[in-house]
Amino acid sequence: MGMAEMALLHHFSTSTCYTVSRNPILQTIWQIRIPQVSFSSPFVFRAIIALSALHLAHVKPEFHDHYVSQAELHHNTALQMVSAILPDVNKENCQSIYVFSILTCIISCAKPRIKQDFWANRDRDIEWLNLFRGTIHILASADRYLKTGPLAPMFEMGHRRKLARDARSATATPPFLLVLKQLLQDTVHDPSELQCYHDSIDDMAMSFATVSEIGSHNCETSDIFIWLLRVSDQYFGYFQQRAPEAMVIFAYFCVLMKEMEWAWWMQGFSVHTISGIYYILGEEHRCWLQWPLQQVGWVP
Repeated sequence: MGMAEMALLHHFSTSTCYTVSRNPILQTIWQIRIPQVSFSSPFVFRAIIALSALHLAHVKPEFHDHYVSQAELHHNTALQMVSAILPDVNKENCQSIYVFSILTCIISCAKPRIKQDFWANRDRDIEWLNLFRGTIHILASADRYLKTGPLAPMFEMGHRRKLARDARSATATPPFLLVLKQLLQDTVHDPSELQCYHDSIDDMAMSFATVSEIGSHNCETSDIFIWLLRVSDQYFGYFQQRAPEAMVIFAYFCVLMKEMEWAWWMQGFSVHTISGIYYILGEEHRCWLQWPLQQVGWVP
């Protein structure tokens, strides 16, 4: 490890680790246990210092280009390393693969964004979504090993928050989502597709109820991003095909993502995403975006 890498690791452990979560226990995991995982996993180490470099690009704009190029170098190297073992998740590597996938989601959100270029390079803008959804399969194949290892407190806390969220399922659907449901009812004729959209909105209602009940200042990353894990593969398929209705639903999710802007790596991300969706949609579906556009504060 060279001096440059040591400097990046030091910055991660003294600064960046506190920017992933606002919870003191999770901050400790990011400060101590995640770097410990990286000492036996070179691709996790590379991802950590890539995120650290992006953080430095954010806090030291005069060196922005230098740190961004460092981040890209380390993350690309990590991606090459991990691609060989991804198909074979086992008890030995599940922890490092899981940590790497979370780091890569954050890195994908933190990367410099090209304005009005959403999906011009399709992979670049939704790679973090594919990776985030991929954590479902890591959890399914190695659930026991992850939840009893060094990351156990992370999963215990997430489980408690999930139970609290599920308890809000009886909460009335907010009016703005009822309006969206009615618009879908009038325009989507395939019963299976309509049900898929309604289910995704019902689950999103729980996320809005969580934000409303606990308050923006108490929102954790998991409270917002759990929706991406809960929506069906069917919905995600429609979204990837750019079905306008699926994209409108995602625009409403951008309002929830706005709650994450306490984190430097999420600042501007909701506007970047919703503006990209706006430019892809036709005139009729653009009219459906009035409420989420007002909430995120973006005017086309």
